[in-house]
Amino acid sequence: MERDTQSSSTAADHENGSSLFHRRLTHRRELKFLLHRLTVIGRLSCGAADRRTVGDHYERLILSLQRIRAGEDVTGLLLLYPQHVLLVIECSTEALLSVLQDLRHMEENSGPILEPRILLVSHDLPSRLFQLWSYKLLDESDSQRTLVSDEQSPERLVRDTLHQILRLGRHLLNKTQQITGSKVIPDGVLKEASDAVPPQAAVSRLLQMEALLSPARYISTYHSPLHHRLDSESVWPAVEHLQIV
Repeated sequence: MERDTQSSSTAADHENGSSLFHRRLTHRRELKFLLHRLTVIGRLSCGAADRRTVGDHYERLILSLQRIRAGEDVTGLLLLYPQHVLLVIECSTEALLSVLQDLRHMEENSGPILEPRILLVSHDLPSRLFQLWSYKLLDESDSQRTLVSDEQSPERLVRDTLHQILRLGRHLLNKTQQITGSKVIPDGVLKEASDAVPPQAAVSRLLQMEALLSPARYISTYHSPLHHRLDSESVWPAVEHLQIV
């Protein structure tokens, strides 16, 4: 009897999917779309007094994306330094491509963000780190609280910057109630985690890395069709009958 009970319990667990694999599979089915995180750095073309226009631009873009694709929230963080910008966006695949295309348009037309470079794209995230969309205007003191050594290797600088972004995201996640209702992060919220804000000097150095892809290069590499038309496809079969002399 006990053996039958155990076997029936095991069968029920298998049917209900109690294993880690089945739970992850069930979670994936519940998701309406794949979630990605895009991290971009760049240089501002506008002066410090006009940085708010960049925040307004992304607020309009995000509202437009969410209006087109209802139910697919776009969240993240925009840090506006005196001369540079750091952008983190969590969104669906389609929204990700739209954001990249917008960045490409900026670069090609001397928009508010110059020389945008992709620091990291994380695919198929299990959950969001940023529950809201918000931005912050940083002054010189905010962007210099963490020292950047000239002796740091590029790999170490990338790792440290991404680690700071994750720490800042976790901090903002715990402060969601204080941020809700405002697109601008309150000063007090960031002061509690000042060492988690990547310094402007780090962003400036990262922009000098040739290995970082531009939005145009990233789109061409990862969002272009894999099948290319062959030269032979243009001549055979012939559109017109060939005249053999």
